[in-house]
Amino acid sequence: MYGTVEVTSDSVSPPAIENPGTTRRSISTMRLQAIATLSRWSHRSLWISVVLSVLLGVILVIHNGSTLHFPDEHTYVAIANNLAAHGRFSINGVRPTAHEAPGWPLFLGLLRVFGGNIVVFRLANVAFAAASVAAGWWLARRVGGDAAATLAAPALAIYPLSVYTTSTLYPQTMATALMLGGLVCAVKIRETSHRVRWALLGGAIFGLLVLTVADLVIAIFVAAIWLAFGRPHFRPAMAVLLASAVAVVSVWIVRDELTMHAFIPVADNDGYNLLLGNSAHASIRAGVDTNIAQYLQGTGHDGEVALDNSLRRDAVDWIKANPGRAATLYVERVADYFAPYDDLATKAQESSAQNALATITYIPLLILFIWRLALWGRRRPKGLEKVMIWLYLSDALVDAIFFTRVRFRVPLDAVLIIVVASMIAWKPLSNPSAPRGLSVSADPT
Repeated sequence: MYGTVEVTSDSVSPPAIENPGTTRRSISTMRLQAIATLSRWSHRSLWISVVLSVLLGVILVIHNGSTLHFPDEHTYVAIANNLAAHGRFSINGVRPTAHEAPGWPLFLGLLRVFGGNIVVFRLANVAFAAASVAAGWWLARRVGGDAAATLAAPALAIYPLSVYTTSTLYPQTMATALMLGGLVCAVKIRETSHRVRWALLGGAIFGLLVLTVADLVIAIFVAAIWLAFGRPHFRPAMAVLLASAVAVVSVWIVRDELTMHAFIPVADNDGYNLLLGNSAHASIRAGVDTNIAQYLQGTGHDGEVALDNSLRRDAVDWIKANPGRAATLYVERVADYFAPYDDLATKAQESSAQNALATITYIPLLILFIWRLALWGRRRPKGLEKVMIWLYLSDALVDAIFFTRVRFRVPLDAVLIIVVASMIAWKPLSNPSAPRGLSVSADPT
């Protein structure tokens, strides 16, 4: 009833065995095509990201209005008001002060002179955030090419920690723009023949950076070392850059000498900050909540300079008397530098949702950064990428001398984003020729 089907050796084909080399080449080709597509979107990514940064900032400005949430914000506004009303850098309007780094309050005071209010102050922060996106895009393009710039710009625009900081009246957003602007100038020194011009501008920007967030002086040194170990004709420009930065900072040193009758490089709060991280009740996350009452006894009538000198001596004495505990705290603070969020002293401004958002956005960046470090031997970083890696790591070592806060790290997170974006945009080590349209202008040195 049924026919017989004869099965021969020719009627069944053996299963195909996929060549691993073919698979790798296929993946490499797909990756290169993706990079080519990202590269073509580079300039559109810049403008979209800048607009997005401004929109997010304006929304937060509307939400926050004139409300100040943190004690330091009140201090900055008080100084700005006194600068506009009396021409005096003072918190109470009577006694001059050097307790705060001057860059941000001076800028706010300038805005106040022209009628600016707290909403205008916030809008200025939005402008600094947009400038940071543009500068970050430019630097990412130099590190990893157009594809890296396409990835970095939107990440910089929507990074939650940066967006949140923009919504406050803290100086870190201004510092981010200045730091990235200084790095742009350092790159231009290496790329153009107008080295002295860019060195003067870069030094002035770095000087303003130090006057805004003193700890970021590390950025000047890293940039200067990069220039010093480059070609010999970069070194005169490096000297000009350093001289320009010193000249800017010296203006404020002279002011402090005339009004405070003391040599104060930037602000007279380093003793206080050192004691917060190095004293009997210091702990890894206490920060400004550290109990230092025992060190303040009998100092009520001292001026702020004498008080800060006294607190610095107390901190140094404690470190000498407790070297093991001091070393442990320092190592813990270095680790805490990489924490995704803080235990805020202002508890009303802390929420589980914010902490969760900070965690899920920062930790993947940190993991990718560690992966980049792990690949050091296989793909050694060069030029600007190496500068950014060392800058990020060295800032942890500097901040941990005192005490750590996530907002202190926010300017450096922009560098982290650029490094990670550049790694994602890597071309495969062994690859066929790049697809047509791929544009990579990464810094090779």
